[in-house]
Amino acid sequence: MPFPAPTLGRIVHYRGKEGRLAMRAAIVTGTVDSLTADGIESGDVPALTDANHVHLWVFTPGSSGGFPEFNVAYGSRDEGEIPPGTWCWPPRT
Repeated sequence: MPFPAPTLGRIVHYRGKEGRLAMRAAIVTGTVDSLTADGIESGDVPALTDANHVHLWVFTPGSSGGFPEFNVAYGSRDEGEIPPGTWCWPPRT
């Protein structure tokens, strides 16, 4: 589990899984602690694989403003970049 655990409203970095694989700012919109069984069972909200996965709203600089990503895994920033389609904590400066 990455430390600290992901919580609603936290800003994270997301690396795209398609196209240019650009790094984007994102906000956590769903965690295992915030989802309800009713929402998942009704199909309104996708389930999360485990506590390292989150739902995100990914911000873009274009006119669309952003897009949702669901069940996104944590990606380690071991060599400066995270794997495509994953999230990580912003580096401390």
